[in-house]
Amino acid sequence: MPRQDRTGLGRGLAWAGVVLTAVVGVAALGSASGVPALPEPLAELDRRLPVVFKVHMAAAGLGLILLPWILLLRNRPSVHRVLGRIGASLLFLGAATALPSALQSEAVPLARLGFFTQGVLCLVFLVGGVRAIRRRDARRHAQLMARLSAVVFGVIVLRALMAVAASLGWPFDPTYAALAWLSWSLPLAMVVLWPTLVRLARGSSRPAAAIG
Repeated sequence: MPRQDRTGLGRGLAWAGVVLTAVVGVAALGSASGVPALPEPLAELDRRLPVVFKVHMAAAGLGLILLPWILLLRNRPSVHRVLGRIGASLLFLGAATALPSALQSEAVPLARLGFFTQGVLCLVFLVGGVRAIRRRDARRHAQLMARLSAVVFGVIVLRALMAVAASLGWPFDPTYAALAWLSWSLPLAMVVLWPTLVRLARGSSRPAAAIG
């Protein structure tokens, strides 16, 4: 693919990410404020963790909205730095409050464990990324932030796949339990494996050396 086409595709995907994260982020802010009314499972979680749940939805929603802008503006260091600090604080708060929210939810145990693991990985990648940039290790910082973004993107993947599953009439509990893991582990696997796949593709496209 020509370089100009790749650039256009990248920009298109970036703007699609902005729109998707904005939609899901605004929905999370609505859940934090109770507008519209929460579905019963979330309403019950709100009763169990009245402050924690609202903080989780508000912080995670705002962090999700900011995340693509932080990535898009990485070539503008001053803006990227300010937005990064705000976004990191929001995502840290959202991930930290996700842990009790996952454990106290009415989902089946396997789903609760999947969401708990997602929250833990968000914290691990986020803290590691902040430490890396403080050491001025920009490469490691970018690597960990890409992994964090993949895990966070699972929030969008989960909603999309659950809508598809509902339209197909799949049973809720086993589907939800499976997607509680697949929604973030598949994007994370793609991000982790992508550099290796690119190297392999470049190696296979090189003409073989002449023999003899």
